[in-house]
Amino acid sequence: MPAPRSTEATSRLRADLLGHARTLVRRDGPSALTMRALAQEADCAVGLPYKVFADREEIVIELIKLELDDLVAQFDEWLAGSEQHSVSANLDRYATILLDSPAAALVHAELMGARVVDDRLAAATRDSAFIASLHTAVPEYLRLEQRRGRVRTDVDAEAFGFLITGAIHNLIAAGSVYPRPSRAELSAILEHIAQTIT
Repeated sequence: MPAPRSTEATSRLRADLLGHARTLVRRDGPSALTMRALAQEADCAVGLPYKVFADREEIVIELIKLELDDLVAQFDEWLAGSEQHSVSANLDRYATILLDSPAAALVHAELMGARVVDDRLAAATRDSAFIASLHTAVPEYLRLEQRRGRVRTDVDAEAFGFLITGAIHNLIAAGSVYPRPSRAELSAILEHIAQTIT
């Protein structure tokens, strides 16, 4: 009988499998993430993921946590580097960060699944710093641009932040059935908003 894995070895294996799961989802989409596909991606036995994860749902939830943490880091980088770009370009970059992240697609895929999403998925989203970051990123950015003199001081940063964030979030949450602009059309809309507030 093989010796049980150490805590450190288990953590390494979990991290390695999550890395492969992340690659799989980013390349092929959330629906491609099955235990069999993960084992194939990681070049391991089909049963190995079950040694460190209870089920596919646990992998998805851990993956969502990673992606949400990554979004928070990207928001921080976006804000820190915003002076190098125009207001229009910064709004477009913000939209790209959200729209290109697989996090929302993962959550949406689970919500559309056959079973009801349990409290673990809600907790993974609620407990991350993402919700607070999503709520504050654009208003904080607009206030920063007001201090730089690139956004008018009479612009309500909270209101515009709410509208911009909500509109982009709606494109993610509504799925493909919602009439949506192309990325070029979205860029043009954000350019118009930038012209309105500068």
